[in-house]
Amino acid sequence: MATKALVVFLAFLVGSLAVPAPDQSVLFEHVDINARIVGGSPAAQGSVPYMVALTQGTVVRSLVCGGSILTPRTVLTAAHCIAAVFSWGSLSSSLRGVVGTNSFGSGGTQYAFARNVTHANYVSQTIKNDIGLLITTTDIEYSEVVQPIKQAFDFAPAGVVSRAAGWGRIAAGGAISQNLLELHPETIDGDVCVTQVATIGPSLGFRPPPVEPHIEICTFHSAGRGMCNGDSGSALVRVDRGEQIGIVSWGIPCARGAPDMFVRVSAYESWLEQNTV
Repeated sequence: MATKALVVFLAFLVGSLAVPAPDQSVLFEHVDINARIVGGSPAAQGSVPYMVALTQGTVVRSLVCGGSILTPRTVLTAAHCIAAVFSWGSLSSSLRGVVGTNSFGSGGTQYAFARNVTHANYVSQTIKNDIGLLITTTDIEYSEVVQPIKQAFDFAPAGVVSRAAGWGRIAAGGAISQNLLELHPETIDGDVCVTQVATIGPSLGFRPPPVEPHIEICTFHSAGRGMCNGDSGSALVRVDRGEQIGIVSWGIPCARGAPDMFVRVSAYESWLEQNTV
């Protein structure tokens, strides 16, 4: 019994080491299994074939972040997601990419990763250039429920109806969902987003970093609906074209009437072309 208690304690301790620095951790606690999409609807089985669940654990899967399939060997995610599972010069040995399932804890196919490519100018303190790639050890096998997502490299303006998916809470403070949830937020004007974040953040007791519209996309759904911390790394896809325009990065948690921030994929076209395998 004492041995079991020790194992549980050590598992908790290791998990706690992955949490980012205190000043910014509340903005993207991707390792917090209690924080995910707020107010989302269940995604139909197989309707998000590009979705990747990044998990840790050899016996029980623990969700780290989301990601998207670019090629049979390349998964796109947020840089801070990689940082959470990277230590002593290498990725966690139990890190896996799970595809082909709407439940991160069961089903699907798991793939190990050979290496990562994190943007050289990623700044953890301000959560900028928050983009990274994970390269699988073997090819991801495509099927009806496992497919890559095309990237959109033209500038996404305001008013674009989008789709974001992730695992977690069905409402603020509610129960955790084991099934994939989705929202359809709309992109908003960059200058409006800058003002709203700078105003709403302090009013809610947060000190958010500045929004940079040339490398970030902002979305808004409605108060009570939005992305939450644990959805980091997941794709933002414009509904009309079915193309990825963003990566879940950070926000004022969670669904409290403030915009959500995504990496603007179009700003990293050259970087993606150079590093995608």
